[in-house]
Amino acid sequence: MQGFSLIHAGFMAAGLAVVVPVLIHLLFRQKTRTVPIGSVRFLHQVVREHRRRRRVRQWILLALRMLAVLLLALLFARPYRDDSYRRGFEQEIVLLVDRSASMEAKNGRGETSFQRALAKLTEVLDRLDENVVVHVALCDAAEVQELPIERLKAAATTEAATDFGLALTWARDVLAASNRSEKRIVLLSDLQRSGLPKSRLEQLPGGIELQLQDVGEALTRNVAIETAEAIHTEIRPDAQVTVRAVVRNHGPLPVRQMSVRCELDGPTGKLSATKPVDLAGRGSAVVDLPFEIQQDGLYRGNVAIALDDSLMLDNRRWLAFEARHPDRVLLVDGQEGRSIFTNETYFLETALRLRTEESGGQTRSFETERIAWESGEGFPRLDGYRAVVLANVRRLSAVDGQRMSDFVRGGGSLLIFAGEQVTPDSVASLQQRDLLPGKLASDPISGRLRVDQWDTKHAALACFADPQQGDLRRVEFTKLLPLEATTSDSHVLLQCDGHIAAAERTIGKGRCLYFGSTADRDWSDLPRTPMYVPLMRQLLADLTDQLAERSAVSSRLVAKPRDKIGIVPVIEVDGHWLVTNLDPRESALDRINVEDFQKLAGGKIEQPDDAAQQAALGIELPVNRLRPEEIWTAVVWLLLLTLVAELLLAGRVHA
Repeated sequence: MQGFSLIHAGFMAAGLAVVVPVLIHLLFRQKTRTVPIGSVRFLHQVVREHRRRRRVRQWILLALRMLAVLLLALLFARPYRDDSYRRGFEQEIVLLVDRSASMEAKNGRGETSFQRALAKLTEVLDRLDENVVVHVALCDAAEVQELPIERLKAAATTEAATDFGLALTWARDVLAASNRSEKRIVLLSDLQRSGLPKSRLEQLPGGIELQLQDVGEALTRNVAIETAEAIHTEIRPDAQVTVRAVVRNHGPLPVRQMSVRCELDGPTGKLSATKPVDLAGRGSAVVDLPFEIQQDGLYRGNVAIALDDSLMLDNRRWLAFEARHPDRVLLVDGQEGRSIFTNETYFLETALRLRTEESGGQTRSFETERIAWESGEGFPRLDGYRAVVLANVRRLSAVDGQRMSDFVRGGGSLLIFAGEQVTPDSVASLQQRDLLPGKLASDPISGRLRVDQWDTKHAALACFADPQQGDLRRVEFTKLLPLEATTSDSHVLLQCDGHIAAAERTIGKGRCLYFGSTADRDWSDLPRTPMYVPLMRQLLADLTDQLAERSAVSSRLVAKPRDKIGIVPVIEVDGHWLVTNLDPRESALDRINVEDFQKLAGGKIEQPDDAAQQAALGIELPVNRLRPEEIWTAVVWLLLLTLVAELLLAGRVHA
């Protein structure tokens, strides 16, 4: 019955005892006897009226006795007023179910946290009154998706990370539009600590109550591949292509001799490398997996561990990279010194031979080959070189000029450094074939010349726009052979006191760059400064197209709805691949307790002892617990009144 409920409804079975008064009434009712007397005409009428009143009193007495039995049974059943149907009109609840990747973690019985969350959600829904406004939503770091209740059976986890801030903000906005007096957010999650935002969690308004349902496991065993990337992608005789993986043990117990395996699929077929590793509790290890790769191309694959732990989703990480031979650069030394340290190209060769760790397929490395220029006819075959550097070369024959023209127009790059041996006549063969970006001055200029202007939008010089990356204005030249004028299709890179110190020109498929100073210390203090290495490497990287976006691989973490981990081709860009991986934060299954989460989130904290809330949710209390809305006192008074009435009426009936 709406508005009325019983705590111990089973005691109402004792109401069957109402048959006892009926039996007593039938067994002990008075029987009339016929007595012959004289004239009874008036007496007969009186007896008939008295018998009618007695029968009515007897039925009333029977009803009072039956009512007393029923009231006694009702008293033991402990009736109370159930006003939940009224509170249902005042309530609006948002049920948030965490569906992030960490909810796939299993317990010892093989149940995932998400399965336990759905079971808890069903229990909460069963306890709610039909008049409560309910919003059910699945949440992760990618989105908050509201679902009809009937579609919950088909719900599943995603591969996105956890974001409690996004979920609670969405729920707060939903409840802000409600005009009901009681507002509640129920979050069913494993309460993963990494799901809290790095900044402070935004506080809920005081009128919104937050209830947390923890469905996670207290102790978990989880080992994850945290990162996997190719750190050496250049194909060199003295080095191997290497894939580096970081493996982390998020559990308290050590792991011994765990196999870490990398499988790649490339132009030459399938490749694999395996290495065992030991991990301490809460520890990590860096695993380098080398590969014998000799062919340029795209290599795709994954790094995986063979371990049955709580969360299997993070036991594999995908990667793709381009392996290639380094760009070959021919250094033509026009003035060989008595030792290697006094060679014209010594500083340049040293700068280009430096190797840096690579990441994501972006390289800044070169394979240099040096030759000494003697007679001007010493060019080797230029096939396979990406760039040629002429450093203070005194003369080029017509044959060399033609070979250089074919090289540049075919896609190669030429970098020319000035020096004491460089004159307009020494580069005449290049000038005749229209390879230079402008006309050289007849004589060099001397003095303290500093760079005062440079093209900050040029790919090679853009990094120097920020003085913290290197201030080109500190570079000083003591002598400079500038360009008097540039061609219409040339581009000025550096200027010193109004003189053109460096310029670039595109010729056919290749480019030519002129630098008006020497590659060594003869005309400049540049090799003595920290600016030399980055400037020279940037110029050569630009000439060999290393600064352009060459990588056919882009990587990201799962961040959008319906993202899936793996490697897929990019439809919009032919030959481009996208690698998507799980956010490493999801592997850390450390949890925050309910009390701390409540303090961070704010809002009205749930009070389990609040009788009004318990009645609204229909939660049963222990049998020995007294409810303030019980009406047993009214039943007792009604029972006493019934017994008093029965006692008085019984005396009148049997009198």
